[in-house]
Amino acid sequence: MKKEYIYDPKSYFTRIILVAVFCAAIFVFSLWMIAFNAAVRGFFAVTALAAGYTVWNTFISRSNPRRIILEEDGISFESFGKTDTYFFDDITTFLAKDFRGSGKIFLRVNNHNLFRGRFWIHTREFNDSDELFLFLLKLEYKTHPDSLKARAWDSTRPDVDKTPVLPWNLPQRKTMVAEEAGNEV
Repeated sequence: MKKEYIYDPKSYFTRIILVAVFCAAIFVFSLWMIAFNAAVRGFFAVTALAAGYTVWNTFISRSNPRRIILEEDGISFESFGKTDTYFFDDITTFLAKDFRGSGKIFLRVNNHNLFRGRFWIHTREFNDSDELFLFLLKLEYKTHPDSLKARAWDSTRPDVDKTPVLPWNLPQRKTMVAEEAGNEV
C-alpha cells in the first residue's frame, strides 16, 4: 500500500514559493534599511525577523511539504527535492495542532527543531484532503492514546460518532434552517 498526497501545483507556487520569494526580498530590503537608515531600525528589525522566519520555514527547514507519501511502514514529507521519512515504529512524538476551520495542521514529529520535524500541512490543498486530515489526526491519537485530546475523541459512549467533524463537510447554515423549516410543516 502506497498513497501519495500532492499539494495542488498552482496553489503551492502562489501560496508557498511566491510568498517566500517576496519575503526574501522584504528581508534583504529590511537589512538594507537597518544598515543605512537609523530612524526606522526597530520597525525594519521586526520586519526582517518575520520575513526571515518565513524564508527559513520554506527553504531551509522545508516546513511546507509538496508531497506526503504514506507507505505500510512510514510517512514521508517531500519538499524542494528533499524527503524526511519517519517510520511508524520509530515515531515517539506525533503532535498535530489542527485548525479545522481552515483545514490546516501544524505537525511536530519526533525530535522536532528549527531544521526538521515541523510541518504546516494545508490539507485542503492536497488531493483527498479529508482522508489526509483524518489520517494525521488518527496517527496522533494512535501515537498518544493517553492524551486528553485522544481520550476526548475516543469516547466510550456508544452514541458518540468516532469521526472528527470536518467543518468544510458540514451543510451550510441556510440549508440547515430550510430543512428544519420544512420538517416542521
